[in-house]
Formats: sequence, structure tokens, C-alpha cells
Amino acid sequence: MKLYPQYQIVFVIIAGLLFGGAFFIDSVSASPKETITITGTGASIGTMKQMANGFRKKNPGVTVKVLPSIGSTGGIKAVNEDKIDIALSFRSLRPDEQNEKIIGESYGRTAFIFGAQYSNPAKGFTLAEIEEIYAGKRSTWPDGKPIRLVLRPASDSFSVYLAGINPGLKSASEKARSIPGVFVGNTDQDAAIQIEKTPGSLGTTSLSLVIAEKRKIKALTIDGAAPTISNVSTGKYPYATTLYLVYKRGKYKGSTKDFIDFVYSRDGQKILSDNGQMPLQRTSGK
Repeated sequence: MKLYPQYQIVFVIIAGLLFGGAFFIDSVSASPKETITITGTGASIGTMKQMANGFRKKNPGVTVKVLPSIGSTGGIKAVNEDKIDIALSFRSLRPDEQNEKIIGESYGRTAFIFGAQYSNPAKGFTLAEIEEIYAGKRSTWPDGKPIRLVLRPASDSFSVYLAGINPGLKSASEKARSIPGVFVGNTDQDAAIQIEKTPGSLGTTSLSLVIAEKRKIKALTIDGAAPTISNVSTGKYPYATTLYLVYKRGKYKGSTKDFIDFVYSRDGQKILSDNGQMPLQRTSGK
């Protein structure tokens, strides 16, 4: 996956503001002794803002800056270049991103959902019907209204996950890009906004984003299974992705260590579960 041009622009702006020292986004303390900077996948941004607030209550002398999303790839690159302390990723580290200095630690799982405008009366589809929609063979909702697909860039983690569900969806998702008028959301938030505001919309997003950001998006059932934490944990809803904290081994100390540990604490895990994420136990990084 490449760092999309729009992510590069955002990254340059964020880096400039960060090192300029004059611009704080979602700062949770006015007079910090230490500052932790976090960004990455938009699927986790909303939850991590709440995590930062919870952490501040126990560590009032620390500032946590949760910056706008620059995607999983952008966040991992920023960690490697020491621009941020912690990246949030919608996927595991790729071979070209792995080195002895970096850790990618899973912390939660969230449902990968097919979302529609909240007012849409439809309840859901079968996976076979989803495939027909992306292939252009089905173009209307059950009530006869047109389906308006909201896609993601081809190399985005959401697109990669969708194509990996089965060979039929891989082929269908590629065909969807030639459907006239299809919208491509460059970030998680771009796509969510488009799903919210477009009558007849259908697009992919995550349960964690919908809940944490209080998005007016209906999470559709697939083959009769709703994308809930409970159904993800039992496997009844099989379409889910693991979320990761990515950081440098040498930075696992001080307030950065305290924040990472807080994510896995009882308080942190409650914040995760309250925001559509199934907490995972630590398996590395200590």
C-alpha cells in the first residue's frame, strides 16, 4: 500500500504543526509534562480520543494529542520516522514495515460493516447479494430505490479486506470501480460522511467508527447476522478485523508506556467495548 497523496499532504501539515509546537488537536491537558502523539487509521481515531480522556483522569500532567487520520500506512510510516509516538493500524505490519525496532501489538477487534444511510428501511443482504451489487448486477434496494456505492481507494485496508472475503467479491469489487457515478472516499471519515448524506448509499466502514463518532449509519446484517461485538466474539458475524497499536520498542517507556498499558487495563478495555471493539489480551510488546 502506498501513502496516498492526500495522506501525504495531511501528514506534512500535521508534521509541520507538530514540530512548530503551536497547534494542538484534542489536547487533554493544558500544561503538559509529557506529550504523546497518536494517529493512523480513522477506524480507531474516535475511540482513542475517548481513551485519551480516560487516561488524563489518571495522568493529569500528560497531554495526549490524537491527530486527524492519515491511514494505517501513514501512521506506521510516521512512527518509523519518529514523527509520532503511537500509530493506529487497521492491519498487521507488512513485511516491508517490519524491523527489530518496531512493534505491532493487537489490542481489539471490530466488525467490518456494510453501512447504509440511517433512514434506509432495509435490514440487510446475503453475501451473495452484496457480491451482485458490487458486480453491477443488482442496482436497487428492496424498495426499488437506486443503490449508490461508496468505495475506498483500491489499495486501502478496507478495500483489501473486502477483496479478501472471497474470490467473487474480489472480482466484483474491482468491477465496481467502473460503475458510473461511484464515489470513492479517500479516508474513513470521508466515506462515513458520504454514507450518511447520500440517499441509497452503501459502503464499508467499521463498527468502532460508527459508535465512537456517533455516525448516523445503519449497520446492515449479512446472511441474517448483525455486526455486533457479541456476534464477532462468537464468530456468528465473521467479518471483523484486528486493530493494532504500532510503536517503537525504544519508546515503550514513560508516559507512552503508561498510555499503552492503559489501553489494556480494565478501564481501557471498557472504553474499547463501549465503542464497538472486542478487547484483546496482550501477547507482545511488554
